[in-house]
Amino acid sequence: MDTSNTAPSVSERPEAQQNAPHFARSFYVANAMEIFERLAWYGFFTLSSLYMSNSPAAGGLGLTDTERGTIQGVIPFILYLLPVFTGALGDRYGYRKMFFVAFAIMTPAYYLLGQVTGFWPFFTVLLLVAVGAAIFKPLVVATVSRTTTDENRSVGFGIFYTMINVGGFVGPIIAGVVKGISWEWVFSVAAFWITINFLLLQFYADPATQDSKPSTGSARFNSVFRDIGTVLTDRSFVAYLLIMSGFWACYNQLFLTLPLYIRDFVDTSPILHQVEHFSPSIGHAIASQDGQQISPEFITAFNFASILALQIFISRRCRYIPSIPLIVIGTVVMAASFAWLGFGFLAGGVGVIGAVIVFSVGEMLASPKSQEYVAEVMPTERAALFMGYYFLSMALGFLIAGLLSGWAYATLVRTMNRPDLLWGAFSVLALVTAAGQLWYHRRTIGNKQQEHFQ
Repeated sequence: MDTSNTAPSVSERPEAQQNAPHFARSFYVANAMEIFERLAWYGFFTLSSLYMSNSPAAGGLGLTDTERGTIQGVIPFILYLLPVFTGALGDRYGYRKMFFVAFAIMTPAYYLLGQVTGFWPFFTVLLLVAVGAAIFKPLVVATVSRTTTDENRSVGFGIFYTMINVGGFVGPIIAGVVKGISWEWVFSVAAFWITINFLLLQFYADPATQDSKPSTGSARFNSVFRDIGTVLTDRSFVAYLLIMSGFWACYNQLFLTLPLYIRDFVDTSPILHQVEHFSPSIGHAIASQDGQQISPEFITAFNFASILALQIFISRRCRYIPSIPLIVIGTVVMAASFAWLGFGFLAGGVGVIGAVIVFSVGEMLASPKSQEYVAEVMPTERAALFMGYYFLSMALGFLIAGLLSGWAYATLVRTMNRPDLLWGAFSVLALVTAAGQLWYHRRTIGNKQQEHFQ
């Protein structure tokens, strides 16, 4: 990528003060809003495979694996594609105003998810959630970018990623408990989380205007598309996004495929009996509908718990390691976790928990650095636009993940009864992605060396 437009010096940034001991207020407010948005999203999304595949008699939608995979691939694809446009509009209209629009869309949409049945009604309402989230995402990430400096950016993104996982950890646990009352409660609680962000927004100040300078440029769609064309001509950046789509295709199997695998193949009853012996009320809260197993969302919650415990520590320890090599290492660790699920010597609930923790270490190494890399190279005045383009890799990753999950579970698992082949295939995909990341790193270093000697 052309680095001539990288972020300006610390002294040139409106909110970033050199050697400042604290982050700006907007940084903290944005992180708080991220928690509640993630409470809503992960509270629903972690349970989405179960909800969509369960029979109507069990409170679900009764969709096929193909229908489930289509929704889980196409809707998030749209969600992460739209920030290409919404990020640019945020730079022009102002972050605060666009945050309000996002919350106004998501609040009723989350509630309506629990009121509709059938493939197309559910698809349509979930699309509204995606539109609201697509407005929110690039703005909150851009706020973190614009309120941090070169010196504290790694720690800032580590804190931000930890806040994501506060929502990711608490959201599914609360959703898992309230689904014992009714699946409708899952969606009502998600809508409630978003309404809290209307209150937090009152304390948010747009980082683009805190320096008292008037915003420049009009929000005309022709300029938005011109900006898009300019960024997409950067072949190195596009290559980075395409390679990272493989990472996100693997990452999302934790939410799309693992809950079904736990439900259908993993015996978690020994762990449940131990929990019930310690506390019958907790055992009842985390049990599946038949009361014999642990509900899968409480197993996948170890992912978020691990990140909450270790993310800031890992971010601090790795802050001087270049971004791309660390992403490669994290992706290889993720491949190892998939191999563990398919072929590991330690099976059952304990084995799955161990694989989830290994997966989480890979995620903690790679995911924050993948965003930090974009923040390192993008022009600061176009922060939201470039972060919007970063989400393209997530869009493609979700599309691949959803379609692949639906096909693989229907074919390799239900038809062939070979879940080991499913996890082996995902492990291979992760290794191929790591090889692509390594190629990208070597190519980028080679190009920089050539520029140095010219």
